[in-house]
Amino acid sequence: MLSVAERVLGLNGRELRRAFPLFAYLFLTMASSVASKAARDALFLDRYRAIDLPYVDIAIAVLVGLAASVYLWIGHRTNLRNLLVGSILFFAANAIAFWAWAAWSVTESGALFIAIYIWVGVFSVLAPSQVWTLANYVMTTREAKRSFGFIGSGAILGWIVGGFATREGVARFGTENMLAFIAMSLFGCAGLVIAIWRDRPAYVGNDMPATGTDRSAATLFGSLGLVRESPYLRAIAALVLISALTTTVAGWQFKAIAKAAIPGTDDLAMFFGTFNMIAGVMSLILQLLLTGRVLRTAGVGAALFIVPTAMLMGSMGVLVLGTLVAASALKASDQVLRYSIDKATTELLYLPVPAAHTFRVKSFIDTVVYRLGDAGGGLVVLLFAAGLQWSAIEMSRVGVVLIAAWGVAAFVARRQYVENLRESIHQHRVDSERASMPVMDRDTTALISSRLKGTTREIAYALSLFELAHDRKVHPAVRGLLNHEQPEIRRQAVSLLARAGDTSVKAEVERLLHDPSLEVRTEALMYLTAFDQADPLERIEALGDFEDFSIRAALVAFLARPGAAQNVEAARLMLAKMADEDGEPGRRTRLEAARLLATLPDLFERELRSLLDDPDVEVARAAIAAVGRLKKRTLIAPLIGHLADPSLTDHATTALAEFGDRIVGTLRDYLTDEEMATGVRREIPKVLQAIGSPSAQAVLTESVLDRDVILRYHTITALNKLGQQHPERSTDRKLIESVLAAEIMGHYRSYQVLGTLGASLDDDGNPIAHGLRESIEKEAERIFRLLKILYPQYDMHSAYVGLQSNDPIVHDNAVEFLDSVLPPEVRAVVIPLFDREVAVLARIESANRMLGAPLGDREEAIEVMALSQDPWLRSCAAYAMGEMRLTRFAATLDEWAQDSDPLLRATAVDAREKLRHAAAAAAGVDAL
Repeated sequence: MLSVAERVLGLNGRELRRAFPLFAYLFLTMASSVASKAARDALFLDRYRAIDLPYVDIAIAVLVGLAASVYLWIGHRTNLRNLLVGSILFFAANAIAFWAWAAWSVTESGALFIAIYIWVGVFSVLAPSQVWTLANYVMTTREAKRSFGFIGSGAILGWIVGGFATREGVARFGTENMLAFIAMSLFGCAGLVIAIWRDRPAYVGNDMPATGTDRSAATLFGSLGLVRESPYLRAIAALVLISALTTTVAGWQFKAIAKAAIPGTDDLAMFFGTFNMIAGVMSLILQLLLTGRVLRTAGVGAALFIVPTAMLMGSMGVLVLGTLVAASALKASDQVLRYSIDKATTELLYLPVPAAHTFRVKSFIDTVVYRLGDAGGGLVVLLFAAGLQWSAIEMSRVGVVLIAAWGVAAFVARRQYVENLRESIHQHRVDSERASMPVMDRDTTALISSRLKGTTREIAYALSLFELAHDRKVHPAVRGLLNHEQPEIRRQAVSLLARAGDTSVKAEVERLLHDPSLEVRTEALMYLTAFDQADPLERIEALGDFEDFSIRAALVAFLARPGAAQNVEAARLMLAKMADEDGEPGRRTRLEAARLLATLPDLFERELRSLLDDPDVEVARAAIAAVGRLKKRTLIAPLIGHLADPSLTDHATTALAEFGDRIVGTLRDYLTDEEMATGVRREIPKVLQAIGSPSAQAVLTESVLDRDVILRYHTITALNKLGQQHPERSTDRKLIESVLAAEIMGHYRSYQVLGTLGASLDDDGNPIAHGLRESIEKEAERIFRLLKILYPQYDMHSAYVGLQSNDPIVHDNAVEFLDSVLPPEVRAVVIPLFDREVAVLARIESANRMLGAPLGDREEAIEVMALSQDPWLRSCAAYAMGEMRLTRFAATLDEWAQDSDPLLRATAVDAREKLRHAAAAAAGVDAL
């Protein structure tokens, strides 16, 4: 029985168990509201005219504001459960008091019926709002989107039962006795609130006041301030205000036309009850059949326009026909649709609001703003109906104008809804990145400022961070260390300032030529050799002792410098000897030679080529930087070759980027040459990204369909970043859409393989599951980078980070953001892959359906992984081949044992050994 309900409602068992008490709570609340409204309308219209209704509507708006102030004041002193239970019991006591007054009063009092009318107005605003406030507290965005349709059907069923109870109750017991029915229903609501609160999620606190801890916000003006300061909350308030104003005018038209057609009090009450019952049945059918599907397929944005469109047609019908049937159709377009699809949609708008603000702003908007709309509607009726003597039919002209304003408000609210979701997940991404950022990136200024004022050891540590950093910039405080008492600190400071090209301290460094430390004098001479035109020989003769390499470097710089003293051959001879010094003792000399070449004229290619291949990483890096600074085209090939060396990759990338557009064609040749080393090809997209020109971007676009998944990943990443840097450039959308479709199908294929192998992504001890999980994660990142290229106006990066969050609110907001911005055909295949509420088995079933047929057996699944260019999947396949002793893949394992990827190579070698052992064991058995 439960499974049938789950299929019909689209909810799983856990969601249904959580949603049903809220459904029942809303059912009883709305049944009470419908019965009370039918009774109060009939009682009031029996003694007063329809034109008097706006006065009490205005009074209700004023009293709702006062009630909201008291409500917020109490909410700051107790938690939400106590506030809701207390207010429900208060309304139940009021109903009993009014019932007793009406039943046992000797004379009928007009004041009593005015009081009942106003009390029902306040109750019918606060009570339903409390249900949705509680639902917002205990459900995340995605849970609410799935469950609010079912919960909202409780309101519709409440209308049906309330309308039926009113019809039967009035016929048997009279209109006044309906107040006792209301009181009994409210007592049931109080018990449901206690049960719902007991089953709330762990992230909902118990002791926190309903309004939060901010005392200033626990007032009506504090809530008004929250709404005023937020564009999103202003949009919601405007939507609620205009919709309330519009429906109040339409409601008055309905009541006025109904009173003219049905003069009897009990007959009118029975008509209202019958109408509510029929409208409730229609609304319930729509709620069960359409609301969930509309919200899942069209999204919140489209659903906001359904009621305004229907009411526009209803207003035109009243204007043309002017009958009770037309007025009923207008009211039905409000009551049938607004309290099914539209109510669930409007409540979803509150979910991205921070939990600390939800109670305050929702209480304010649902009471004060809503009733201001009612009061505004009453004033409009007074102005046009009482003042200008417009009939109820002619008031449809006003309704059309108000509906147009409603449509504008819906458009703004939808746009702000998406922006608020984006902001919530963006803030989560910023917080995550700030928490995981390396020390140098997280707060460089604070770190250096604190370390450079500490002990010698702390200062040396801070300077070493700069030496390790790829960025050559240094903190301004380093200049002050030229006068530090420790010679090693002074030497490091001069070296870092020279590397950064900082010439502002030339005079201070000149004084260091007289430093008592030989190392400091040597470093100062090297600095001045690079940035000063003076003859270094004169300094050496005048000052005496320097390190040998610094003297030679100074001489080379002087002899190579254009001018009367230039002697290129002598400089080349000295530089060659510096570059050829062997071993660790010659390391500093070779390093200074490499650094020196970057400052010399382009006359020393042989020496530079020699240093490019130096076994010492620091020397090779300095030589690479010199090639980039000199833009030496003849050395591009060895520079590209260094891309495959992880210790030199970043420096080679930076140097190659110095050439700019001139080498884009060369890079394209290397990138498209499948005979080229894989490690080199995979790094070329980063070089093209660093160049960043339109031609570089075009080469990247050409390579986006490469078979090598790692190369494709780097290419997509580079295109993604260039798209952010240059949004004005056009994108080949058809090509990117084709790549996206292929990546999505590949992602589904991975789940199909997972299902065929019977693995679990959570099984860390299973190498196949581990490899599949790694591959799936990379596929997901490629999908989102492609989405960012296609939809640069949306923050796909934050959505991707939010989907990985363990916080259910952040995760659901990310899914809802995607659901709101992606086209229907894209979100239909993307969201099920990342929504945690979609089980892995459901994804596997979707994969089988989308790809045509499931994989036949485990061997076929392994063959699919083997055909992939993803090294993780191929490594999984190699492992499975060995574990399952699949000898027909022996040739494949032999090939992979020679692969350049170390993981695949090692796994293939191990699997091949397993096959050999299995073959030997089988041969032994045969011999026996």
